[in-house]
Amino acid sequence: MLRVDLVRLERQRRVRLDDAVAAEDPLWAGTEVRLARPLEVHLEAQQVGHDVVVRGQLTGEAELECRRCLAAVRVPIAEDVAVLYQAGVDAVEAERSEVYPLPARGKELDLSGMVREQVVLAVPAYAICAESCRGLCPMCGKNLNEGPCACTSEESDSRWGPLRGLKSD
Repeated sequence: MLRVDLVRLERQRRVRLDDAVAAEDPLWAGTEVRLARPLEVHLEAQQVGHDVVVRGQLTGEAELECRRCLAAVRVPIAEDVAVLYQAGVDAVEAERSEVYPLPARGKELDLSGMVREQVVLAVPAYAICAESCRGLCPMCGKNLNEGPCACTSEESDSRWGPLRGLKSD
């Protein structure tokens, strides 16, 4: 999984980690990230004094809904990662310094939380299937990319009626 053996890292100074995280992995639970395929993880951990630097790349595809027409859209994920796991800091201090805490007396470094955070930040909040997407009809909900709907332009929401009677100068 996404773990680095700290004893091995101390001896070798560099450890390579090549792995894949399944789209259905519990790592994504509680996030709005839906992966279209497994996330490829290519990282290298390097011992730097008492700290550990992790560099590499995360690649995959997220599946989102088009903001206009709700069609499925695949968005590539290609995130370069460079993070520092610092010894002797607690979680609050680590967050303030934008580093990750290195576990004291730990034999393994779990990178899953960092990978989860990097992917959540890399996936856009919304996507559009095409710039020419016409979206959905606000009256009947028909996908206007598939053709016009039967709604007429005179049809409108009756709740706006009183405002139409107002005159402006």
